[in-house]
Amino acid sequence: LVVLQGEMRHNNFWYIDLDTGARRQLTDFGREFTIRDFEVSADGREIVFDRRQENSDLALIEIGMK
Repeated sequence: LVVLQGEMRHNNFWYIDLDTGARRQLTDFGREFTIRDFEVSADGREIVFDRRQENSDLALIEIGMK
């Protein structure tokens, strides 16, 4: 399970292993980095998200899973 977790305007992506409950932080965005929405690919290897800013770009994060 991938979740967005943190303070009101400072969030990061975390991976939660549903079998063990172990959590792993996937990103370390700065305070100026605000995420509005995100989707995880069907195979669970990529995250596409919408960053809130004046000149917004699309970003893709590939998750290396074992």
